[in-house]
Amino acid sequence: MDIADKAQQIIDKSMSRKLAEHSKQFAGADVDLDKCIECGIEIPQARKAAIHNCTTCVDCQSLIERRQRVNGV
Repeated sequence: MDIADKAQQIIDKSMSRKLAEHSKQFAGADVDLDKCIECGIEIPQARKAAIHNCTTCVDCQSLIERRQRVNGV
């Protein structure tokens, strides 16, 4: 086994670990809401497809994240 093979093994192990961590975010039952839980407007289909278990519209999610940054959460 040469240095390139060893490097590939390290890359493969790192990738597998990161994929396992990422897949934990997608565990559990799907929440398929049509309307934002904050303001009640319709959540676009593209957002629902892109964000697993999406419950808020883009505007409300932005406000939530802004509040979290301000509050240091």
